[in-house]
Amino acid sequence: MRLSSSLFVLLVAALAACSAPVSGGGGLLLDAHGACSADAKAADLCGNVTETDASATADAATATDGAAAQADGADGADSAATDDAAVVDSGTGDDALPDLDGFFDNPDADAGGGADTILPSGDCPERAKIVYVVTADAKLYSFQPDKLLFKLVGTLGCATGLAALTDTPFSMSVDRQANAWVLYWDGANATGIYKVSTLNASCAPTTYKTASPNLDIFGMGFSANGPGQTDETLFVIAGSGTGYWTGFDTLASISFPGLKASAINTVDFAGGAELTGNGKGELYGFFAGSSPPSVRQIDKVTGKTNVKSWNLPTSDFGDQGDVAFAQWGGAFYLFYQGPADTSTNVWLLDTTTGVATIVKANTGMTIVGAGVSSCAPTAAP
Repeated sequence: MRLSSSLFVLLVAALAACSAPVSGGGGLLLDAHGACSADAKAADLCGNVTETDASATADAATATDGAAAQADGADGADSAATDDAAVVDSGTGDDALPDLDGFFDNPDADAGGGADTILPSGDCPERAKIVYVVTADAKLYSFQPDKLLFKLVGTLGCATGLAALTDTPFSMSVDRQANAWVLYWDGANATGIYKVSTLNASCAPTTYKTASPNLDIFGMGFSANGPGQTDETLFVIAGSGTGYWTGFDTLASISFPGLKASAINTVDFAGGAELTGNGKGELYGFFAGSSPPSVRQIDKVTGKTNVKSWNLPTSDFGDQGDVAFAQWGGAFYLFYQGPADTSTNVWLLDTTTGVATIVKANTGMTIVGAGVSSCAPTAAP
């Protein structure tokens, strides 16, 4: 998540006044899963294309943009290189995919450059078993925690037109099919959720709309519906505007395919949080700017956070900053950039000892979101 210091409201208003109206309807052609939307059907824009074909066509149409974004992202990664550059791979094409042993030999793994395969909920492609992060400048990276290795997937092109001047990623999560879901905001309010390919960073809008002012901006994470279950739920901790970082926020869930947010309960610990879940059916929050800063397990029904908690040193945390969070291998990875930091540091929280240590300093990136699916390992490999 990103704590913004300024908006571009006046600039947007001025540009909007100079722009000619665009003819045609404002509805989305595709819904969250690439199918023909209700608006498109009403306007008879779907023709004889089946919903499966519409999804494949949409993904194929964005593949070229995704490839161009990868090349642009590679140049950006070079300019942001630090002493840790040796472990930040900014390759393009197939080299930008997770470098997992046997990945390209795995029949469940998607081939590079094509559309995402929509798998049954119980199937996990290999790329769904690692972490992904998104930066303030809309670059998507894979992250292999066991190697502390970032690899550039590509640059997101989700915000277009006037929105590209103001809208940036706020938070992210990843489902069991390795689809990334990225919340954008304009520095004050949420502007939409986008479905993003972890193969090539291609982006598709969804039908998501903010349900209420109290469910505006949020951290989010998928959690299995029970230990070992293959079905999962997307949970969020949501608030409104600046109150998100200081108040008692709302635990909610977002349903699929309609992407409707439903409030569950009030979280009993103040301050905005990034979320991560796991295959055991657990949900955790990283409350970086709370008092005390901490990682806390969240009851998915009551919103209570007194099940398990690990307090973090206020000398290192305690300010909201730029925050992201992921569980992997039974440990927590905290992506944190405070006011005194020039870029994001990666912290490892050992859940056995409760000790948090920096395992990768000064990444050269400002990471604002992280996502890991409930396919990821819950014990050290």
